Amino acid sequence: MKDIKLTDLIPPHILQQFQDGFSNFTGMAALMTDENGIPVTVGSGFTDFCTNLTRKSEKGCRRCEECDKNGALQTLRNGKPAVYRCHAGLVDFASPIMVGGKFIGSVIGGQVRTDSIDREAFAAAAKELGIDPEAYIAAAEKTSVLSVETIERSADFLYEIAKILSEMAYNNYLALSQSRKLERAARSQSAYIMNMSLNMEKNVNDWMSIAKEAVDSGDSSVMESSIRKLISKSSDVYSMVGDTVDYIRMAGGEVELNETVYDLKALFGQAAESVKENLTEKNISLIIRIDGSVPKYMLGDPAKIGQILNKLIIGCASYSEKTDISLEASCRKSSYAKILDIELTVGELNIPPKVIEDARSYFSYASAADIISGEYNSNFALPLVGVLTKQMSGTVAVGSGKGGDPVFRLSIPQLEVSG
Repeated sequence: MKDIKLTDLIPPHILQQFQDGFSNFTGMAALMTDENGIPVTVGSGFTDFCTNLTRKSEKGCRRCEECDKNGALQTLRNGKPAVYRCHAGLVDFASPIMVGGKFIGSVIGGQVRTDSIDREAFAAAAKELGIDPEAYIAAAEKTSVLSVETIERSADFLYEIAKILSEMAYNNYLALSQSRKLERAARSQSAYIMNMSLNMEKNVNDWMSIAKEAVDSGDSSVMESSIRKLISKSSDVYSMVGDTVDYIRMAGGEVELNETVYDLKALFGQAAESVKENLTEKNISLIIRIDGSVPKYMLGDPAKIGQILNKLIIGCASYSEKTDISLEASCRKSSYAKILDIELTVGELNIPPKVIEDARSYFSYASAADIISGEYNSNFALPLVGVLTKQMSGTVAVGSGKGGDPVFRLSIPQLEVSG
């Protein structure tokens, strides 16, 4: 973590596009720096006073970098945007970019003032920096004068952008960390690694396209929507890498149950929320039905059940469009336990026959050796679904429903909890 830099996690040109967008929307200067206050982008909307005078002075540039860093650290301590007067007398504001609690950079905005300049103070500062006082004063007087309210609103906007960039950087850091572990643990699985790499490359290309859309739009609402898409894409990469690491852990028998009391209705609601974006994009509705035979509370591993449902629903959605996905649950007695039966059906599911046959055969005889072989890589994450189900002493099968459409059936033993 100590060697990770901001530009390792978010490409400089993506940072530049966000920064340019902020400057265009607010009419203020903007800059992104690393943890030491050193710029990692080219300043947007910079004033002549800052660019060609203050920062051209060696002493002035050093002081600017120190101000940039201190401003971000100030907002880090206070938990809100920092609005401050820089060493040169202008008003700036800053927000930190964080990864896992570590400060890795900052977003700076401003280069404006709220009142007239003190000519004597600016002349003295110019002499100290080795700059012609008259030129310095003239450039200072050309900087924009804005109200405190306008500056604070812009600072709040910058703070939101910094939080979103922090979340993007954090997700990318997790993906990078996991991929490095994966490479060490499964170096021999070159086909699998290559597939993951191609998927990551696709997601990065998607990020670039979305960021360009945000900046080109010139609309703050479009920019906000695009930023949310970027976070989603970043999370998708992390999820993909995480699944692959899970496969390898499973092959080593490292998967453990984490049983707790849970409410199936709440669990289904969480599962629906996790796939909401995937279904919305394809105009698919998720219909949930829970039979009266299902107890209010059960003891089991809800996280693993939710993970299985997520993969199966997303897999079905990848082969469907403008249809309904039905998620139904019921329970039946079996000695001391309750068997939780879950069926997943889709109105129109155009899965290639080869995928169906692979799923049926995989769930029948998959072994640990098959888990990371790459042979069963499909949209349904078969190794993850199959092995997690077996870990919970359950079964998963692909059957036929009405009209011959495939139906995914999960049966998992759970304990009923009274009260």
